[in-house]
Amino acid sequence: MRSLASLTLALLALEATLALAPAPALTLPGQAVCPELSSSEEDACTVSCNSDESCPQGTKCCARSPCSRSCVVPFIAPAQKAGRCPRIQASLISAPCLESNECSRDDQCADNRKCCLSACAMRCLEPEAEEPLQ
Repeated sequence: MRSLASLTLALLALEATLALAPAPALTLPGQAVCPELSSSEEDACTVSCNSDESCPQGTKCCARSPCSRSCVVPFIAPAQKAGRCPRIQASLISAPCLESNECSRDDQCADNRKCCLSACAMRCLEPEAEEPLQ
């Protein structure tokens, strides 16, 4: 019985020590970014955070709709792919866009292709080599 009481006291002391120690900073590979807004989410216009510092560790203060913010687990954006999007010829004729987006970020494209603006929608395209700065 005495050893059980000693073990309990030791565990309580350890718990108190850990509670007082500062939490280690969360380091994540890549860049933590907010998830994209979903048009299916209901717009309740509630603000539960003002900055990342007001959120629990491992979460980020993100817009959930045009008028609401809350703490969510961020998306870790991978490093941007090499190259740049090809230049597109601007159309002089104003016509409705009949294309639909197939991507919104480079990591959604296969191989080395990048998510770039095509005629009027986002498409996975072969990148052009980046020109050196002069």
